[in-house]
Amino acid sequence: MLKGIDYFPLDCQFNEAMELIEAEYGFLGFTVIIKIWQRIYSGYGYYCEWTEKSALLFARRIGADSAQAVSAVI
Repeated sequence: MLKGIDYFPLDCQFNEAMELIEAEYGFLGFTVIIKIWQRIYSGYGYYCEWTEKSALLFARRIGADSAQAVSAVI
């Protein structure tokens, strides 16, 4: 049984680390970070399983070109 949360706060202004991810990866970087937070927090609350298969499915769900592009951001 998953023990995640239904909601997590999202700052209106990101810190420099997030800005650097956006600067390097553009909208894909922003999307990956937000979507991975959703996956983590809705599942067990502090981690998620990350395998080649889950990376490929995650990339497909968010419309990324490849699992390698997603893994580069992460």
